[in-house]
Amino acid sequence: MGSSKNWIAMLLASGVCLALFTWARAQDFPSGNIRLIVNVAAGGVTDSLARLVGYGLYEKWGKPAVVENLAGGNSSLAAQAVMRAKPDGHTLFVTADAPFTTTPLMVKKLYFTTADFKPVAVICRLVPVIAVNASLKVKTLQEFIALAKSRRGALNYGSQGVGTYGHLGMEDFKQRAGIDMVHVPYRGGAPANEALVRGDISVLISNHAAVAPFVQSGDVVLVAAADSRRSNTRPDLPTVMEQEISGFSVSTWFGIFAPAGVPPELVTKIRDGVETVLGSEKSAEFLKINSCERIKASPSQIADLIAADYKHWRTVIQAAGIQVE
Repeated sequence: MGSSKNWIAMLLASGVCLALFTWARAQDFPSGNIRLIVNVAAGGVTDSLARLVGYGLYEKWGKPAVVENLAGGNSSLAAQAVMRAKPDGHTLFVTADAPFTTTPLMVKKLYFTTADFKPVAVICRLVPVIAVNASLKVKTLQEFIALAKSRRGALNYGSQGVGTYGHLGMEDFKQRAGIDMVHVPYRGGAPANEALVRGDISVLISNHAAVAPFVQSGDVVLVAAADSRRSNTRPDLPTVMEQEISGFSVSTWFGIFAPAGVPPELVTKIRDGVETVLGSEKSAEFLKINSCERIKASPSQIADLIAADYKHWRTVIQAAGIQVE
């Protein structure tokens, strides 16, 4: 009996020691530079958001937060760099949601899964809109749908690339609206937006900030908000669902993830730091200029968001038969 009591006491003591150790580790964090691994090239939205967060964390913690761009391999290069890093919270993955919500549905062989990471924080989400070339002479979504039906297969739509939110969202829209258009993929948002202005493509799902200058110049007309609700940046613009296309929603968001082995105490500290950075006036102004909206979500809520988006896009991707090499 006495030996069993001693065994229990040893277990309790070891548990207390472990708790104290992890608490102390969280208090000492960060002990060195933070690596923010980004899965796209420098200059895009994801890269800009990583640098915004990184500079803010440097100001808060006094340790450099270095952004490293590892593009390629359908995000596998960046993901594996984070997976293989020491799980001490000093190496983090900054990415749009795609590697966890859409890429696994389109790429036959990936070298990472959601189980290899722990969600830390959501940075923000984009404000997607449906924009059409002004030469089409349409002012509303229903007018565009009527035009597309009258010219079945003659219109084309652009995207930021195969498998991007602009591609998947427009395929979903085509199915729900009963229209047919030809997909023209571009290498990124900038060339796709320029093609819309030139009239090389008729319609595009894009971030509001990216097309706003062309709306002001009169080259582009916005016909709908592509999210499930109206945006704070354009509250006057009705959603697709408000215009008799039920169930349609395009969402793309950006998050921060840690290797799966990072202790919960460190995840909490990193998340608190990120939330402080995003709550600053500087960050609020940056997000507003870039038509991004903040999302506050706990790690469990991020996991739920991934699961919901995965389910939504699976239906679209399977119906359209989209595959990425």
